[in-house]
Amino acid sequence: MNQIIKKADRPTCDCGTTRNDENARKVVKYSTWGMIAMGLVGISATPTDVYFVCRKCKQPFGRMTKEERKSKS
Repeated sequence: MNQIIKKADRPTCDCGTTRNDENARKVVKYSTWGMIAMGLVGISATPTDVYFVCRKCKQPFGRMTKEERKSKS
């Protein structure tokens, strides 16, 4: 069975940038209620998705799993 890997789930982008490179930009996505909680009330919200985007080739890569997000906080 072939499993298709999304670009955001790859460890590097097409030009070889990794999470720790200076050309990697972290992108954090929050739910609608998370944005409301942060904007109006000032409560810290848990992100729904965290991945990186290469500044050179603009490709997403290196999506963080829930376990990785929890261990970083």
